[in-house]
Amino acid sequence: MSKIRNVLFLCAGNTCRSPFASEFAKWLKNTKFINELRDVEFDSAGLYHYYETAQDGTVNYLQSKGIDITDFRTKRVDEDLVKKQDLILAFEQKRHINKLKRRFKNLDLDEKVFLLLEYAGETKDLEIEDPFYLEQKEYNEILKRIEDGVLKVIKRIININSSEKG
Repeated sequence: MSKIRNVLFLCAGNTCRSPFASEFAKWLKNTKFINELRDVEFDSAGLYHYYETAQDGTVNYLQSKGIDITDFRTKRVDEDLVKKQDLILAFEQKRHINKLKRRFKNLDLDEKVFLLLEYAGETKDLEIEDPFYLEQKEYNEILKRIEDGVLKVIKRIININSSEKG
């Protein structure tokens, strides 16, 4: 696999899971993995556009870690964004990956689209449900699964990028 420079986290509305994953990854890039991730960009998008900002549960969880995303604005995935990516990580096969592949059937996405936890090396319970309607405690449990997955993904990206030339 060639170097990974652009990573997109994708969910349904870009309000809960994908903004959490991208903002947490950006925070890790800017704090713990400054040198290792200096050439890697993280972004997020949704298949649909429902709201303008991240959900309060996501904002609150990130704030508890000292990460401020009050200026985050949601966006809908488009073909240019998909083409730019080296890696696209989603949270549900049927609702995210299958729909993305149908929407952009003119693009070959098989080599760059994965479930987050699958790419992180997990082997079971790979889907991460939408926490949208959940209480904060349950919402936090879901975001913690994403947090753990993002950290594993970042370590894998660092490993891939350090083993590749150019």
